[in-house]
Amino acid sequence: MSLKSTIKSLPCYSVWRNRLHIYGDAASMIWIRICLAIPSKHFRRFFLNCHRDVCVHKSVPLYHRLEWWKGPLSISEGSSVGFRNHLDCRKGIEIGKNVCLASDVTIWTLHHDYNDVHFSSRGGKVTIGDYAWLCSNCIILPGVTIGEGAVVAAGAVVSRDVESWTVVGGVPAKPIARREVKEYDYRPGDYWLPLL
Repeated sequence: MSLKSTIKSLPCYSVWRNRLHIYGDAASMIWIRICLAIPSKHFRRFFLNCHRDVCVHKSVPLYHRLEWWKGPLSISEGSSVGFRNHLDCRKGIEIGKNVCLASDVTIWTLHHDYNDVHFSSRGGKVTIGDYAWLCSNCIILPGVTIGEGAVVAAGAVVSRDVESWTVVGGVPAKPIARREVKEYDYRPGDYWLPLL
């Protein structure tokens, strides 16, 4: 048995390796938080686009206090990401064209299985269709697809897919209205506030 395999078989080796991994993740999250706190939407977008599997269109304003958990992220042209949004991208988030994410929106792609003895993680990618509107303080849970033109009311918790042109609200979110299907012509990303 080689020295290398002997070291790897020692119980303390895996403990130290896990600790180093945890400290590395913490340092990365601190660095991301510092960079996303810089008061420039252009810098925040540039910083995110420097990461692998991230594509944020140049027309998208990312407002102050964005919380981004590293992972695949795609935001198409004309969309806007409001103040204090939390984007957990570990399983991936895809946001379509001309989508409005208001302030304090939280999108999760992973959560825990409370019936698992090891409290393991599970989840899936979140997809948001063109012209969707996610109102303030709503929460989108892992694996959900928000259809084109759908509206999620303020404070709603979305645990299931939302059909296109449907308005949902409540906890858990349920359909409460239908949105008129029209040739909508607006771009939330065009109405950005400077220096925020």
